[in-house]
Amino acid sequence: MGEYRPEAYWSRVAQEIDKRESRCVAGDDNPYYRYKRLRFLRKFLDTIDFQSQVVLEVGIGPGGNLQHIATHHRPRKLLGADVSQKMLAIASSNLSPHHAVALTKIDGIALPYPDQSVDTSFTVTVLQHNTDEHMCSSLVHELCRVTKTTIVTIEDIGTNRALGGRGDWIGRRVDVYRSIFEADGFRLHSVEFLNTKVSRTWHRVVFGFYKRAIARQHREGDPMLKAFQYLIGLPMPITRILDDLFVDKRDLAKMVFHRK
Repeated sequence: MGEYRPEAYWSRVAQEIDKRESRCVAGDDNPYYRYKRLRFLRKFLDTIDFQSQVVLEVGIGPGGNLQHIATHHRPRKLLGADVSQKMLAIASSNLSPHHAVALTKIDGIALPYPDQSVDTSFTVTVLQHNTDEHMCSSLVHELCRVTKTTIVTIEDIGTNRALGGRGDWIGRRVDVYRSIFEADGFRLHSVEFLNTKVSRTWHRVVFGFYKRAIARQHREGDPMLKAFQYLIGLPMPITRILDDLFVDKRDLAKMVFHRK
């Protein structure tokens, strides 16, 4: 994995999240990501059947997804796992009003749950950060082992054919995910893309300039100058409309796998 060490990486991000007024979302916080988050909840998370289910999220970060599910979907039990103890501490605070929630620290390879003890499991931008081939394949194997019926993995899609890679992120193709899950007994049932192409393109232009000219040492989770946040958000009333007009088979995709 080179210099990328998942626990240290996400613990540092957790320190930045802990400084925010809202501590429910991991990673960067600006108008584009807040819009993307709401679109993700509406189009992806809220279309999964969690009611009366035992639900596992691997890579819970600060617990925002489980908090949303607990509030809106009436699961029977929620399980959350993460490599970062600091993330789990924030998630525990966010989820404290909710009952039937159990959080566990993991090593990113093994899951401490019995075989097929979970009805539905899911990941959100977690497997893409497993750039080590062994870690990724091991985690997928464990997801398949503990899940009875359905696995939903929501990841950024790219053009990479490889299972592993260098750095802290790898944009794998859908067929790569299909093959590793099928090897462990789960067949790809459906694929849906979030479609944020226009808004994402504008964000990349502004954010790219920001990192090159203003904040060359910017790391994931670091705060962003308000002037640039304003610039990112300025055209979004229009870009949101345009996003719905373009089919974008890149960026965030929801892949649903069912046990064979």
